[in-house]
Amino acid sequence: MTIGDAIRQYLNAMNAVGRSPHTVKGAKSALKELHTFLEHLDVEQIEHIDHDTLMHYREELAWRLTPKGTLLTLRSQAECLGHVRAFCRWLVANDLLVGDPSLKIPNPKKPQPLPKAILEPKEIRKILKQPDMSTATGYRNKVILEVLYCTAIRRAEVSNIKLEDIDTESGYLIIREGKGRKDRVVPLGEQVCQLIDTYLVGVRGDWINSEHDNHLFLNRWGQGMDPNSVWQVVKKYVKAAKLKKPVSTHTFRHSCATHMLHNGAPIRHIQEMLGHASLETTQVYTRITINELKKIHSQYHPRENVDDKKK
Repeated sequence: MTIGDAIRQYLNAMNAVGRSPHTVKGAKSALKELHTFLEHLDVEQIEHIDHDTLMHYREELAWRLTPKGTLLTLRSQAECLGHVRAFCRWLVANDLLVGDPSLKIPNPKKPQPLPKAILEPKEIRKILKQPDMSTATGYRNKVILEVLYCTAIRRAEVSNIKLEDIDTESGYLIIREGKGRKDRVVPLGEQVCQLIDTYLVGVRGDWINSEHDNHLFLNRWGQGMDPNSVWQVVKKYVKAAKLKKPVSTHTFRHSCATHMLHNGAPIRHIQEMLGHASLETTQVYTRITINELKKIHSQYHPRENVDDKKK
Protein backbone atom coordinates (compact mmCIF):
# COMPACT_ATOMS: atom_id res chain seq x y z
CA MET A 1 0.00 0.00 0.00
CA THR A 2 1.20 3.50 -0.79
CA ILE A 3 1.84 5.92 2.03
CA GLY A 4 -0.74 8.35 0.65
CA ASP A 5 -3.46 5.68 0.63
CA ALA A 6 -2.55 4.58 4.15
CA ILE A 7 -2.78 8.15 5.44
CA ARG A 8 -6.22 8.62 3.89
CA GLN A 9 -7.47 5.38 5.45
CA TYR A 10 -6.03 6.39 8.82
CA LEU A 11 -7.74 9.80 8.77
CA ASN A 12 -11.04 8.18 7.77
CA ALA A 13 -10.67 5.76 10.67
CA MET A 14 -10.06 8.67 13.07
CA ASN A 15 -13.28 10.34 11.90
CA ALA A 16 -15.16 7.06 12.14
CA VAL A 17 -14.31 6.58 15.83
CA GLY A 18 -15.26 10.16 16.66
CA ARG A 19 -11.88 11.81 17.15
CA SER A 20 -12.17 15.57 17.49
CA PRO A 21 -11.88 17.71 14.33
CA HIS A 22 -8.89 19.47 15.94
CA THR A 23 -7.04 16.17 16.45
CA VAL A 24 -7.84 14.99 12.93
CA LYS A 25 -6.67 18.31 11.50
CA GLY A 26 -3.39 18.07 13.42
CA ALA A 27 -2.83 14.49 12.25
CA LYS A 28 -3.57 15.43 8.64
CA SER A 29 -1.08 18.30 8.74
CA ALA A 30 1.66 16.26 10.44
CA LEU A 31 1.26 13.25 8.16
CA LYS A 32 1.20 15.46 5.08
CA GLU A 33 4.59 16.82 6.13
CA LEU A 34 5.85 13.29 6.73
CA HIS A 35 4.56 12.18 3.31
CA THR A 36 6.37 15.06 1.60
CA PHE A 37 9.58 14.21 3.45
CA LEU A 38 9.36 10.54 2.46
CA GLU A 39 8.64 11.43 -1.18
CA HIS A 40 11.93 13.33 -1.30
CA LEU A 41 13.64 10.12 -0.18
CA ASP A 42 11.74 8.11 -2.82
CA VAL A 43 9.94 6.17 -0.08
CA GLU A 44 6.49 5.44 -1.50
CA GLN A 45 5.31 2.19 0.13
CA ILE A 46 4.51 1.87 3.82
CA GLU A 47 6.66 -1.26 4.17
CA HIS A 48 9.70 0.89 3.31
CA ILE A 49 9.23 3.13 6.35
CA ASP A 50 11.91 2.13 8.85
CA HIS A 51 13.38 3.36 12.13
CA ASP A 52 16.39 5.12 10.54
CA THR A 53 14.14 7.04 8.13
CA LEU A 54 11.93 8.27 10.96
CA MET A 55 15.01 9.29 12.99
CA HIS A 56 16.15 11.27 9.95
CA TYR A 57 12.68 12.89 9.86
CA ARG A 58 12.97 13.74 13.56
CA GLU A 59 16.26 15.54 12.88
CA GLU A 60 14.72 17.35 9.91
CA LEU A 61 11.94 18.68 12.16
CA ALA A 62 14.57 20.44 14.26
CA TRP A 63 15.51 22.52 11.19
CA ARG A 64 12.02 23.23 9.90
CA LEU A 65 10.98 26.87 9.78
CA THR A 66 7.56 28.28 10.52
CA PRO A 67 5.91 30.82 8.14
CA LYS A 68 7.43 33.50 10.38
CA GLY A 69 10.91 32.18 9.71
CA THR A 70 11.50 30.77 13.20
CA LEU A 71 12.40 27.21 14.11
CA LEU A 72 9.65 24.86 15.24
CA THR A 73 9.24 24.82 19.01
CA LEU A 74 10.03 21.63 20.91
CA ARG A 75 6.30 21.29 21.60
CA SER A 76 5.42 21.48 17.92
CA GLN A 77 8.11 18.93 17.06
CA ALA A 78 6.81 16.59 19.78
CA GLU A 79 3.22 16.94 18.49
CA CYS A 80 4.32 16.02 14.95
CA LEU A 81 6.17 12.97 16.23
CA GLY A 82 3.18 12.02 18.34
CA HIS A 83 0.96 11.89 15.24
CA VAL A 84 3.60 9.84 13.42
CA ARG A 85 3.74 7.34 16.29
CA ALA A 86 -0.05 7.04 16.40
CA PHE A 87 -0.12 6.45 12.63
CA CYS A 88 2.54 3.71 12.90
CA ARG A 89 0.66 2.00 15.74
CA TRP A 90 -2.48 2.01 13.60
CA LEU A 91 -0.57 0.46 10.70
CA VAL A 92 0.63 -2.37 12.94
CA ALA A 93 -2.79 -2.86 14.56
CA ASN A 94 -4.37 -3.23 11.12
CA ASP A 95 -1.72 -5.69 9.90
CA LEU A 96 -0.36 -3.21 7.37
CA LEU A 97 3.09 -3.31 9.00
CA VAL A 98 4.77 -6.17 10.80
CA GLY A 99 6.69 -4.03 13.28
CA ASP A 100 6.39 -0.47 14.57
CA PRO A 101 9.26 1.64 13.10
CA SER A 102 8.43 4.54 15.45
CA LEU A 103 9.41 2.62 18.58
CA LYS A 104 12.31 4.25 20.45
CA ILE A 105 11.98 7.50 18.46
CA PRO A 106 12.53 10.02 21.28
CA ASN A 107 11.04 13.48 21.51
CA PRO A 108 13.44 16.40 20.97
CA LYS A 109 15.43 17.37 24.03
CA LYS A 110 15.61 20.77 25.64
CA PRO A 111 18.38 22.75 23.90
CA GLN A 112 21.69 22.97 25.67
CA PRO A 113 22.72 26.41 26.94
CA LEU A 114 24.97 28.48 24.73
CA PRO A 115 28.69 28.38 25.56
CA LYS A 116 29.74 31.07 28.02
CA ALA A 117 32.28 32.54 25.62
CA ILE A 118 33.21 32.31 21.97
CA LEU A 119 36.55 33.70 20.92
CA GLU A 120 36.79 35.82 17.81
CA PRO A 121 39.43 34.75 15.25
CA LYS A 122 41.61 37.71 16.21
CA GLU A 123 41.45 36.67 19.87
CA ILE A 124 42.47 33.13 18.95
CA ARG A 125 45.39 34.50 16.96
CA LYS A 126 46.44 36.63 19.93
CA ILE A 127 46.56 33.58 22.21
CA LEU A 128 48.43 31.51 19.63
CA LYS A 129 51.15 34.17 19.42
CA GLN A 130 51.95 34.02 23.16
CA PRO A 131 54.15 30.89 23.48
CA ASP A 132 57.89 31.45 23.20
CA MET A 133 58.75 29.01 20.42
CA SER A 134 62.49 29.41 20.99
CA THR A 135 62.13 27.14 24.05
CA ALA A 136 61.10 23.47 24.07
CA THR A 137 58.25 24.11 26.51
CA GLY A 138 56.96 27.07 24.50
CA TYR A 139 57.08 25.08 21.26
CA ARG A 140 55.23 22.15 22.80
CA ASN A 141 52.59 24.47 24.23
CA LYS A 142 52.22 26.21 20.87
CA VAL A 143 51.48 22.83 19.25
CA ILE A 144 48.94 22.03 21.98
CA LEU A 145 47.07 25.29 21.38
CA GLU A 146 47.12 24.81 17.61
CA VAL A 147 45.82 21.25 17.90
CA LEU A 148 43.01 22.37 20.22
CA TYR A 149 41.83 25.05 17.79
CA CYS A 150 42.42 23.04 14.61
CA THR A 151 40.63 19.88 15.70
CA ALA A 152 38.14 21.05 18.38
CA ILE A 153 38.99 17.99 20.45
CA ARG A 154 38.58 17.85 24.22
CA ARG A 155 41.48 18.32 26.66
CA ALA A 156 41.31 14.67 27.74
CA GLU A 157 41.54 13.69 24.08
CA VAL A 158 44.59 15.93 23.62
CA SER A 159 46.36 14.34 26.56
CA ASN A 160 45.56 10.85 25.23
CA ILE A 161 47.07 11.34 21.73
CA LYS A 162 49.65 8.65 20.97
CA LEU A 163 52.35 8.82 18.30
CA GLU A 164 50.68 6.07 16.28
CA ASP A 165 47.44 8.08 16.19
CA ILE A 166 48.96 10.84 14.03
CA ASP A 167 49.43 10.87 10.28
CA THR A 168 50.87 14.24 9.32
CA GLU A 169 51.47 13.13 5.73
CA SER A 170 47.77 12.46 5.14
CA GLY A 171 46.65 15.10 7.62
CA TYR A 172 44.51 13.31 10.15
CA LEU A 173 44.38 12.33 13.79
CA ILE A 174 42.68 9.29 15.35
CA ILE A 175 40.88 9.95 18.64
CA ARG A 176 40.90 6.76 20.68
CA GLU A 177 38.03 6.20 23.09
CA GLY A 178 36.71 9.75 23.13
CA LYS A 179 33.55 10.65 25.03
CA GLY A 180 31.29 7.61 25.11
CA ARG A 181 34.40 5.43 24.52
CA LYS A 182 34.04 5.94 20.77
CA ASP A 183 36.87 6.30 18.27
CA ARG A 184 36.77 8.89 15.50
CA VAL A 185 39.07 10.51 12.95
CA VAL A 186 39.54 14.28 12.74
CA PRO A 187 41.44 16.30 10.11
CA LEU A 188 44.70 18.10 10.80
CA GLY A 189 45.49 21.28 8.91
CA GLU A 190 48.69 21.54 6.89
CA GLN A 191 50.18 24.22 9.15
CA VAL A 192 49.53 22.15 12.28
CA CYS A 193 51.04 19.08 10.61
CA GLN A 194 54.24 21.02 9.91
CA LEU A 195 54.39 22.19 13.55
CA ILE A 196 53.92 18.61 14.79
CA ASP A 197 56.63 17.29 12.46
CA THR A 198 59.12 19.87 13.74
CA TYR A 199 58.08 19.16 17.32
CA LEU A 200 58.61 15.42 16.86
CA VAL A 201 62.02 15.80 15.22
CA GLY A 202 63.59 18.57 17.26
CA VAL A 203 61.63 19.23 20.46
CA ARG A 204 59.84 16.23 21.94
CA GLY A 205 63.13 14.44 22.60
CA ASP A 206 63.87 16.92 25.39
CA TRP A 207 61.30 15.14 27.59
CA ILE A 208 62.03 11.52 26.70
CA ASN A 209 63.52 9.50 29.56
CA SER A 210 64.72 5.90 29.85
CA GLU A 211 61.14 4.66 30.18
CA HIS A 212 59.93 5.76 26.79
CA ASP A 213 56.32 6.96 26.68
CA ASN A 214 54.46 7.06 23.34
CA HIS A 215 52.19 9.97 24.18
CA LEU A 216 52.53 12.91 21.80
CA PHE A 217 52.72 15.50 24.56
CA LEU A 218 55.05 14.76 27.48
CA ASN A 219 55.58 16.46 30.82
CA ARG A 220 58.88 17.18 32.56
CA TRP A 221 59.09 13.57 33.80
CA GLY A 222 58.73 12.11 30.30
CA GLN A 223 55.18 10.96 30.91
CA GLY A 224 52.02 11.81 29.02
CA MET A 225 50.46 15.09 30.11
CA ASP A 226 47.18 14.81 32.01
CA PRO A 227 44.03 16.81 31.04
CA ASN A 228 44.56 19.33 33.82
CA SER A 229 48.05 20.11 32.50
CA VAL A 230 46.54 20.85 29.07
CA TRP A 231 44.10 23.24 30.78
CA GLN A 232 47.02 24.94 32.58
CA VAL A 233 48.67 25.58 29.20
CA VAL A 234 45.52 27.32 27.93
CA LYS A 235 45.11 29.26 31.16
CA LYS A 236 48.70 30.50 31.02
CA TYR A 237 48.49 31.96 27.53
CA VAL A 238 44.98 33.37 27.88
CA LYS A 239 46.31 35.34 30.85
CA ALA A 240 49.35 36.42 28.81
CA ALA A 241 47.03 37.60 26.01
CA LYS A 242 45.13 39.71 28.60
CA LEU A 243 41.70 38.54 27.45
CA LYS A 244 38.77 39.33 29.71
CA LYS A 245 36.51 36.51 28.53
CA PRO A 246 36.20 33.30 30.58
CA VAL A 247 38.30 30.94 28.45
CA SER A 248 38.87 27.21 28.93
CA THR A 249 40.03 24.37 26.69
CA HIS A 250 36.38 23.86 25.75
CA THR A 251 36.25 27.47 24.55
CA PHE A 252 38.68 26.48 21.79
CA ARG A 253 36.29 23.65 20.87
CA HIS A 254 33.27 25.95 20.79
CA SER A 255 35.16 28.61 18.86
CA CYS A 256 36.46 26.20 16.23
CA ALA A 257 32.97 24.80 15.58
CA THR A 258 31.41 28.27 15.44
CA HIS A 259 34.05 29.68 13.09
CA MET A 260 33.68 26.71 10.73
CA LEU A 261 29.91 27.12 10.73
CA HIS A 262 30.27 30.85 10.00
CA ASN A 263 32.46 29.96 7.02
CA GLY A 264 29.86 27.61 5.58
CA ALA A 265 30.86 24.17 6.88
CA PRO A 266 27.91 21.70 6.85
CA ILE A 267 26.69 21.02 10.38
CA ARG A 268 26.73 17.25 9.83
CA HIS A 269 30.46 17.42 9.13
CA ILE A 270 30.95 19.46 12.29
CA GLN A 271 28.90 16.89 14.22
CA GLU A 272 31.22 14.11 13.03
CA MET A 273 34.33 16.11 13.81
CA LEU A 274 33.16 16.94 17.34
CA GLY A 275 32.12 13.36 17.99
CA HIS A 276 28.53 14.23 18.89
CA ALA A 277 26.21 11.22 18.89
CA SER A 278 23.20 13.44 18.16
CA LEU A 279 22.84 16.34 15.77
CA GLU A 280 20.88 18.17 18.47
CA THR A 281 24.05 18.57 20.52
CA THR A 282 25.80 20.25 17.59
CA GLN A 283 22.85 22.52 16.85
CA VAL A 284 23.79 24.73 19.80
CA TYR A 285 26.35 26.30 17.43
CA THR A 286 23.64 27.21 14.92
CA ARG A 287 21.97 29.31 17.58
CA ILE A 288 25.17 31.32 17.93
CA THR A 289 25.37 31.75 14.16
CA ILE A 290 21.70 32.76 13.93
CA ASN A 291 22.28 35.45 16.56
CA GLU A 292 25.15 36.82 14.50
CA LEU A 293 23.08 36.57 11.33
CA LYS A 294 20.27 38.58 12.91
CA LYS A 295 22.72 41.38 13.71
CA ILE A 296 24.03 41.41 10.14
CA HIS A 297 20.49 41.23 8.75
CA SER A 298 19.39 44.21 10.83
CA GLN A 299 22.42 46.20 9.74
CA TYR A 300 22.49 45.45 6.02
CA HIS A 301 19.09 44.27 4.81
CA PRO A 302 17.35 47.07 2.85
CA ARG A 303 14.02 46.48 4.63
CA GLU A 304 15.77 46.90 7.98
CA ASN A 305 17.42 50.19 7.03
CA VAL A 306 16.43 52.90 9.51
CA ASP A 307 16.47 55.68 6.94
CA ASP A 308 14.31 53.59 4.61
CA LYS A 309 11.70 53.11 7.36
CA LYS A 310 11.36 56.87 7.79
CA LYS A 311 10.41 57.38 4.15
